[in-house]
Amino acid sequence: MSLKNKKYFKKDFWAPPLNFANDLRKKFNLQKNIYVHDVTLRDGEQTPGVAFSTDEKVLVAHELDKLGVNSIELGLPVIPKDFKAMEILAREKSIKAKLTCLVRARKDDIDAAVKSGIRAVILEHTVNTVACDIAYGMTEKDLIKKNIEMIKYAKERGLWVNWMGWDAFRSEPAQIERIFKAVVYGADPEAVTIADTFGMLHPVATFDFFKNMRKWFPEKLLDLHAHNDMGMATANAICALTAGANGVHTAVNGLGERAGNISLEEVAATMDGCFNIPVVGDISRLARVSKLLVQLSKIQVASNKPVVGDGLFLVESGLIMHIFLKAEQKKFPLTIMQPFLPSKVGQNDIKYVVGKGAGKATVEHFTKKYGIKLTDEKIFKLIELIKDEATLRKSYLSVDEFLEIVKKIR
Repeated sequence: MSLKNKKYFKKDFWAPPLNFANDLRKKFNLQKNIYVHDVTLRDGEQTPGVAFSTDEKVLVAHELDKLGVNSIELGLPVIPKDFKAMEILAREKSIKAKLTCLVRARKDDIDAAVKSGIRAVILEHTVNTVACDIAYGMTEKDLIKKNIEMIKYAKERGLWVNWMGWDAFRSEPAQIERIFKAVVYGADPEAVTIADTFGMLHPVATFDFFKNMRKWFPEKLLDLHAHNDMGMATANAICALTAGANGVHTAVNGLGERAGNISLEEVAATMDGCFNIPVVGDISRLARVSKLLVQLSKIQVASNKPVVGDGLFLVESGLIMHIFLKAEQKKFPLTIMQPFLPSKVGQNDIKYVVGKGAGKATVEHFTKKYGIKLTDEKIFKLIELIKDEATLRKSYLSVDEFLEIVKKIR
């Protein structure tokens, strides 16, 4: 099969042809303006035990801007250290991303945002009427009235407003439509966000919902804010973007309360590599930003974390290594056994290691590398010893450990 000029095949990313099938693409409702709005510095900081200083917020904002996110949510203006970061960044002319902050549907929050110099806000309120009644004694009518008033107030103060109704999807569909239409038609915010706050919506339901939401508000910027409680956040983000949403709210390394937010790196790499739809400017900076947030948040990511995990490009299996080595000989991209090359997202190169999955190709590669000549009989004996040692250590072997085993059979 020739891969030349195929949309799904690049030197650094090999995607499934089904992602580009006409029958699938006809179902998409892609918008001209597609982006990620990053919430690492606000919702990500709500991870228990995570706290960013003002200087750290400024540093991360600059890194996110270099990555090429559309907008950055810096925090809450009523929190002093967040306010200071907003003041600093609002004065900087070099940042291309839209700088935003989160405000509650309250005048004092909105006034604080204006005072900080930030010109765009995410104005939030729960639209779960049961929660509104329990927490605030509000009816649906009260909820609609309050949000219309606060959106109008923010706009009067010169702010660009993205209205976010959170914990929306645990309400009845007719109620969601009624509340969102009433608020948006009544106050005319520049953008509208609906939140799957507890990460429970089926991805197909997300796709269908945004198809309908686009019909309600054909000219509005529409965003999804979702959490990952059930492990569906990335899938829901992809479904929203391909069904008519403009943006999804992401956090680096999926930081956030409980199971975290939509993962920035997963969405950016998936949209770019699997669908040829870029949502950030430079995905080769993903690993760099991920490592920075590990340092600042003190929250480690799993070695097999999609896109940015440290173990994604370690090759131990003899069968896989055999295919890799054959591909290298024939000068075929190493996407032969990887979805993408590590350089695509700023990761370290593919690394061959000796471990319990070692096969003949593994041993031949390493013995050749270190100038060791063995008979086939000794190669198979070495494989046996390597597997035993790696199983005992519960790890792949270092070079020194490998060479020490070689000595036993020479």
